[in-house]
Formats: sequence, structure tokens, C-alpha cells
Amino acid sequence: MKNRLVRSLPGWLAVLPAMVLAQSVPLTQDSYFVTGSSSTFGTAVTLSVTDGATPSEALVQFDLSTLPANGTVSKATLMLFVSRVVTPGTVSVSVANGPWQEGSVSGTNNTPVPGPAVDASVAVNTANLYISVDATTAVQNWLNGSPANNGFIITPNSGVSVSFDSKESTTTS
Repeated sequence: MKNRLVRSLPGWLAVLPAMVLAQSVPLTQDSYFVTGSSSTFGTAVTLSVTDGATPSEALVQFDLSTLPANGTVSKATLMLFVSRVVTPGTVSVSVANGPWQEGSVSGTNNTPVPGPAVDASVAVNTANLYISVDATTAVQNWLNGSPANNGFIITPNSGVSVSFDSKESTTTS
């Protein structure tokens, strides 16, 4: 049985400030987009990340306002719940290079591109498990104001097709 805190948070960011106990920060928006499509998926229960003929990428953003500006963070971990694996493989997690809105981002509108890589090769092989990514440097940079917190973009590597639970999902609550 999963830890209750983990079960209630399908996508979350745990932050460990230098002199404070671990703290989770709220997921404020998430979505995915299909390259070349004007469809929006801000209310979808899963976030699709797929390579191939119709590639898709996911976006997640967290509210860091509860953390002190210019504070010292000793560890930040991005946790994502893998809800489906069609084709196992790896995904890249990067800082989103540009603002976006959950309700309007699409493959033809308001699409941010990957900025600095957080982890270029995150293995996603099994459904119904969490994957974790060390996001310490990204969170430290956001707290210091450069670059702006536009969240993370999750992009597919060769051949992968997976889905993560979104904040709208009821399967991990």
C-alpha cells in the first residue's frame, strides 16, 4: 500500500530547504500538447508523452511562493505517477523555456520549448509506480529569480509512449 501523502499527490515536488523539514509545494497547472495540433488538454486526467507520428509533450508547474525567495534548498525532487506504459523507454525532463497556460497551451499555440535539462534520460518502464527526478538546481535557480518559474516540460526520447497522472486524476487520490 502506498503512503497516504503520496497517494493524494499524482504529481508533486518535494523540497528540502537547508534548515527546514521536507515540504511539498502545490501543483498549480499541468497539461500536455500534441505537436501540430490546436487541441488543448488542460483538463485531461493523464499527461501523454509520446514519440512517433503524433508526438506529445507534458508540462507541469508548481507554486514555489511558500518557499523563501533567495532561500537555500538542499534537495528538490519531482515525483510523477506513471499511469500507463504503451512503449517503455526514457523521457527528458527540462525547465520549460517560456510561459504557458493550462487551458490554452496546444501544439500550435503558446508552446514552450525545453530549456536547460533537469534529467535527459529518465527511465519509464513500468506503470503504477512513481518516478523521481532530482530537480534541485532548477528550484534553486527559480528561487533566485533566473530563469522565471515556467515549470517543467517532459519530452519523449526515441520510441517511448507513456502517460502520467495529472492533477485532475482520481486514480492516485
